[in-house]
Amino acid sequence: MTLKIKSMEIYGYGKWVDHKIEDITNLQLFYGENEAGKTTLMSFIHSVLFGFPSKISSELRYEPKSSSQYGGRLFLTGTQYGDVQIERVRGKANGTVTVTFASGETGGEEWLEKILSGLDKATYQALFSFNLAGLQKVQQLNREKLNRYFLSVGSIGNEQLLKVADKFQTEASKLFKPNGRVTIINKKMADVEAKRKQVKLAKEKNSQYMNWLLEKDNLEKELLSLREQRTHYEDKAFKLNQLESNWVLFSEMQDIQHQIKKEQLEELPKDGLYQLNHYNQEINQLKLTITQQQEKLHYLRDKTEETKQLKVFIEHRDEINQLMEKLDYVQAKLQETIFIKETILATQHQLLREKQQLGLEEQQAIPDIMTEESRFRLNDLQVKQAQVEQKIKLLTERIAFLNFQQESLGDQLDKLEKRLWDNQSYQEVENQLEKKNPDPRAYNKVDKQSEQKLSKGKLINLIIGTMISILGVYLSNGTGLVLTIAGLGLLLYSIWPIIKKITTPNKVEVIKETAYSFEEYIQQTEIRKQWREKLAEIDQVILELNEKQAQYEETENQQVHVEKEFQSWKQIYGYPLEYSNSRLMQETDIFGAIREKENNIYEKQTQLSQMENEIVEWKESLDYLQSVIFVDWNSNMQLIEGIKQFFKEVTTDEEKIKELTRQHKTAHQHIEQLIMQQKEFERKRRSLFQTVKAKTEEDFRKKYVLEEELITKKARLNLLEQQVGEYSALLEKYRDKAALIESIQDLKVKLQQLKDSIESKLNKKIKTEVALKNLEVGGAYSELLQEYANLKSETQILVDEWTTYKIAAELIERTLTEARKDRFPATIRDTTYFFAILTNGNYQKVFLKDQTITVQRKDGTLFEASELSQATAEQLYVALRFSFVKNASDLIQLPLLVDDGFVNFDHQRKKEMYQLLQRISEDMQVFYFTFDASVTDVFRKEQIEML
Repeated sequence: MTLKIKSMEIYGYGKWVDHKIEDITNLQLFYGENEAGKTTLMSFIHSVLFGFPSKISSELRYEPKSSSQYGGRLFLTGTQYGDVQIERVRGKANGTVTVTFASGETGGEEWLEKILSGLDKATYQALFSFNLAGLQKVQQLNREKLNRYFLSVGSIGNEQLLKVADKFQTEASKLFKPNGRVTIINKKMADVEAKRKQVKLAKEKNSQYMNWLLEKDNLEKELLSLREQRTHYEDKAFKLNQLESNWVLFSEMQDIQHQIKKEQLEELPKDGLYQLNHYNQEINQLKLTITQQQEKLHYLRDKTEETKQLKVFIEHRDEINQLMEKLDYVQAKLQETIFIKETILATQHQLLREKQQLGLEEQQAIPDIMTEESRFRLNDLQVKQAQVEQKIKLLTERIAFLNFQQESLGDQLDKLEKRLWDNQSYQEVENQLEKKNPDPRAYNKVDKQSEQKLSKGKLINLIIGTMISILGVYLSNGTGLVLTIAGLGLLLYSIWPIIKKITTPNKVEVIKETAYSFEEYIQQTEIRKQWREKLAEIDQVILELNEKQAQYEETENQQVHVEKEFQSWKQIYGYPLEYSNSRLMQETDIFGAIREKENNIYEKQTQLSQMENEIVEWKESLDYLQSVIFVDWNSNMQLIEGIKQFFKEVTTDEEKIKELTRQHKTAHQHIEQLIMQQKEFERKRRSLFQTVKAKTEEDFRKKYVLEEELITKKARLNLLEQQVGEYSALLEKYRDKAALIESIQDLKVKLQQLKDSIESKLNKKIKTEVALKNLEVGGAYSELLQEYANLKSETQILVDEWTTYKIAAELIERTLTEARKDRFPATIRDTTYFFAILTNGNYQKVFLKDQTITVQRKDGTLFEASELSQATAEQLYVALRFSFVKNASDLIQLPLLVDDGFVNFDHQRKKEMYQLLQRISEDMQVFYFTFDASVTDVFRKEQIEML
């Protein structure tokens, strides 16, 4: 599981008071303008985990101005102890912390330290928290510092160690530089050298001092020579004493040497016993094999007897051989008959299926190939049928057009009738205008036309309604019902004025002043004229429609007649009735394939009959085998297998008898060879006895027992010689013990003399050194020596301090180098992957070349980190930091905090950066604090916390 902060509650911290943030995601965006509290929120997380900053610290404490509470709590999941709650409030030092586990148990700082794996605040801020300043400072470093910086981030991520190492190097440089003159140690070294020269001059002025100093050197050389002589004599005395103490071993060694010379035997073969055992074993084995071979001879004699089957085979050998030669042919014939039967059956089934597919009955004969006469008749029927169909098509199109035209004219009449005045209004207007009109004939003419027009319109509506009603009744479906209702409605509309005129009593007409103008009257007259014209057109359309419908019915009758002729033709020639004319007029023969299959079946049946007759004749020629082949002779396949089995058995029996005869002869010859081998081994054994002058096997073995005893004594002698090996030369010199003791006494005297000489020389040397010291104590020379010693001591202290700084810096460098060995390859690999994402594939490789971070562009060009642009170097820094955090996740699991680290990135780099953050958040929790409003379009709503 990954450790993550699930939610946080702030009691009081800076501007935040009684504030809760819940349901924090793996990738959480904290968005807000400047002074929205982003940095305060980051500091709150640091403080709860690692403690409040002390009052003397340079860090801000963020104590709230409007609340007495100080602190808050974090809810963590995925820790090694499960879900925990960490609360920190005001208290001594860094605040009072309480860790509450899921079980309800609580703990303090010691448990928090375990949850955080011992990580301190400085390390956490260095590894898991970075901002824009951390990115920008990368470009300010020189090549060496930039490379060391990247290497340290790639290995352990702790910039603080680099700072300490640089501090140690700086302090060391203040003390000493190889070519410096103003540093402390350089000055001290110059002072020491000057003081040394003064002491040297003072020594040269004191002649007595130099004589005593020379005498002291001579005494030291003489003492060294005397001590070397003493060491030599002491070593020699030690060896002689050891020789004396081990003299018993020397005596035993001499006795063994004497016994070996006394009991020396002639040389025996080293493998003599092995040869004897081998010869005995071979002779015994040969005797056993000869007995077995003799028993085998008796067995082979009993086995060589002919069977009944073998006798028949020998009697009819030529016939059987011919039979076997022909057997494969017969078996192939049988297989072929089976195959032909299966083929005939399959073809018959296929023929039946194809006849059914072509519309023929099972027993129906296949139609003959179509003649020219029948094809001519069929073609004539096809032409007639095509002409009828074409005529029906044209009539159908024309009737459809006339129906459409009738409907269109009906719509136009309806529109015109809506604009017509009723007859009474038109009459009144006409009467009014007639009074003013000097020509009464004009008025009478208009009136009559209006009446005539009105009468014609109603009459046409009456006719159309009647036809629609009849058509609806004829259709007798849903559409017919609708047409019937519409027709009745039109009839009612046509006769309604008549009914109204009959039922309405005559009223007294009141002559009123007309409300219409003369222009409207003229317009109404024109509309009535158009209405009459449309009425005439629709009459013409109805007339033509009736004519075309009559022609259509006549053409349909012609089509039925042609179809009957076609069906009659198909019955005459045996074609299926459902076949169409176009199908029968195909150039290829429709029934050619099944006609060919029918012929093929007939040919196969004829072939099968001939082959079965051949097989019957073949079986009749095998009567002589019925007594030895016991199978069902009615089954041809069983008979063939029986013949094969018979031939196999008899040939095997014959081969067995031949093999037994050959084995009998071979066994006899083998017995003779074994007897000869037995005699040869017995001869070699006798020759072996003669080589050691032994008559029997017992004498031979006794000689080897004595040889073993001598070997044991020789081994003891070798052991003794190894134990006294370093004294072998002395042993040759001192073969007598008395001479050895005398030499030891002489060495003791010489050692005592050397001891007395060394003591005398040593006393003299001490007196000379005392005289030198007395001379050095008095006068300026002693003061110079003291000053010289003081300067050397002060210089040594400074050198020790310089060495301490240099060693400490070197140890940090080596620690960084060692620390990155295990994780550095994975860190570089992940850095390459992240860097490629951030640069949109422009840089495809990051590697270490001569201890320098180097990147490779997609065109193959190599760049050192210091040669990159500011933005690209920042991207490389981010890739290194992220890769370290990823590879350290098995050791430390804490959220990664990023504070506006990418505000200087362009749009594309930001997009790639957000993709990388999404990828990193799959392995660990990431908090991104920013004031960049564009980022809200990239993150999901549940990932954004608005501050």
